[in-house]
Amino acid sequence: MSKLNANALPFRPVYNDEHALFLTFSNGFPLTEVQIFHYFNWQLMIIISCYYPYVEGVNVHHPKFGDPLFGKIVFRKQCIPALLMGNKEKIYFIVDGCHLYCKRFVTQKSQPEATESTSLPDDGNHSDGDE
Repeated sequence: MSKLNANALPFRPVYNDEHALFLTFSNGFPLTEVQIFHYFNWQLMIIISCYYPYVEGVNVHHPKFGDPLFGKIVFRKQCIPALLMGNKEKIYFIVDGCHLYCKRFVTQKSQPEATESTSLPDDGNHSDGDE
């Protein structure tokens, strides 16, 4: 006997981007993964009125030289970025006295490489040349 639910909705994989926000910091005022993790879990607990580990993870880019300038936060629930962002393109928070700017995370899709024929001004049509 199968334990699958015949009435279940079709499987729709959730992509990380739908759960994530892109973060930027003011130059010279970086934040750590721990600061960001705790701040958002605490703020969401206040907004939603119950404790739940809302943050899946935080990644901060650490360059070889200089302070971190950007990062990414991934939430456990897809609705959290939408709840925080509303209809705004960019929002900001003050975390431990430092400015943290957020916008929706969008993976940059790789551009298809141009081939010789499609990169020519005439789209590769050589009808006016020697045949």
